[in-house]
Amino acid sequence: MLRGITAVLLAGLIMIVQVTIVNRLPLPGGGAPDLVLLGVVMFALARGPVAGAATGFAAGLATDLLPPSAHVMGQYALVFCLLGYTVGRAAERAPGAPAVTVIVAVMLAPLLTAGVGGLLGDPRADWRSLLALWPSLVMYNLAMAALVFWVVSRFSGRRRRREAVPTGAYPVRRHV
Repeated sequence: MLRGITAVLLAGLIMIVQVTIVNRLPLPGGGAPDLVLLGVVMFALARGPVAGAATGFAAGLATDLLPPSAHVMGQYALVFCLLGYTVGRAAERAPGAPAVTVIVAVMLAPLLTAGVGGLLGDPRADWRSLLALWPSLVMYNLAMAALVFWVVSRFSGRRRRREAVPTGAYPVRRHV
């Protein structure tokens, strides 16, 4: 119960910081990091596909409702739901590669958002402007993902420790 309340409060704080601070930063390249996307990705890595999809849908719906919402209602809910499920599923299938999962999710998220916007008839979903803006979006998201990934892995309760392998424990087979 306490974890759920903490997750909701953290998601609310992330959305407030995204709307009030990050979206107003005059960053070069025209892009800005998407903290809500990174929150959904990290939560899906930690909790799995079902919790990732539910969190992605809730965070996406809240993002759709927050001003300035000049896009089709439900667009971010669909995108974050799909990303949350996919990242959670990838974390289950390949538990040793969370960094690769984060990198792929961060790179594909703007393309998926533009694709869903184009399918839903959003007139702002232009592939030329997306391809011009995509490198800066990916670089900002990757930079923030590295920081967020380090913080989450540093302060999460589950740390994997290396087990020492004693030398000489395994016999060496020699072929003659």
